Amino acid sequence: MSGSSVAPTQPQLQNGTGDGRKAIAEQSKRLRNSIVSLAIFFGIVAALLLGVPGLRSVADRIGDASAGWVLIAVGFELLSCVSYVIVFMLLFGKLGRYVGTRLALAELAVNAVVSAGGLGGLALGAWVLRSKGISVEIVAKRSVMLFMLTSAVNVVVVLLVGLGMWSGLLGGSTDPLLTLAPALAALAAILATLAVAAWAGSVAQHAGAEHRRLGVALRALSEGVWDVLRLLRRHDARLLGAVGYWLFDTLVLYACLIAYGRTISFWIVAMAYLVGMLANSVPIPGGFVAVEGGLVGMLVLFGVGPASLLLAAVITYRAIALWVPSVIGSFAFLSIRREIGKPLAPQPRGS
Repeated sequence: MSGSSVAPTQPQLQNGTGDGRKAIAEQSKRLRNSIVSLAIFFGIVAALLLGVPGLRSVADRIGDASAGWVLIAVGFELLSCVSYVIVFMLLFGKLGRYVGTRLALAELAVNAVVSAGGLGGLALGAWVLRSKGISVEIVAKRSVMLFMLTSAVNVVVVLLVGLGMWSGLLGGSTDPLLTLAPALAALAAILATLAVAAWAGSVAQHAGAEHRRLGVALRALSEGVWDVLRLLRRHDARLLGAVGYWLFDTLVLYACLIAYGRTISFWIVAMAYLVGMLANSVPIPGGFVAVEGGLVGMLVLFGVGPASLLLAAVITYRAIALWVPSVIGSFAFLSIRREIGKPLAPQPRGS
């Protein structure tokens, strides 16, 4: 990593104080309300499938899903959660295995039910880390690194798979609008990220004391991006956690399609997943409707059908991808509430 030590500072939230208990209660309530919204959404989906004549064929297909493949999909989602924990611990390992693992799982719960491109979970993690006395500069930079690592995999895969399909090296469509265009957009995103990091570093150097918060944010953005590049050059095996986080979640969708008897090229599923899941950045709780529509729409554009089968598979995928991390992450958050506000033990220099 960057070599910065996690130096404890005075915690902003002391465990056991009135303010501390109130903050913890608010976070718990927010997570609980989000899960209730998740349950209501799937209740509405079930009512529509059963009550709307045009959607009953989808409900019938859901009942015909292969239980074995659905269980395999659940297993893939669990592996995706484990992969996130691995990459989280790469950056925040000084929290210790107990707190770090559970905080990573709690972040996944928030990411599942609060659609914000993964920023909701990072916000929860930052709050907990600050409560334990970790400096805002380190929290900001490491959070940027975590976001960059998990997002970079998606962007690079779009670039590689898009070019591979367009050139005919990978199975699937050669339609440039579905393959080359997303690949070029991914390349532009990579170049733009590097340019923004360079700009942020330059501006941060000239940020005065009156703009300290802006300076911290810009410095975290710039240093976070460059530290990710340095980390990649170290070839740490734990970096595979970022790949597994994407890969296993994609395999959940792939397994759900097979559960309904639809076997197609994995690369089509990967591209449809990556582009379709862009809707997850829409600020809608859980990305409801937007994500489902994006995934089904991309699969249809790739010539996969019928639509009723795709909708059944996507609903099954979303149920697994949302409920598995939500349930596990909620229990994880409850289990570390007593640890929130307790400062980290001082770390020796060079450790």
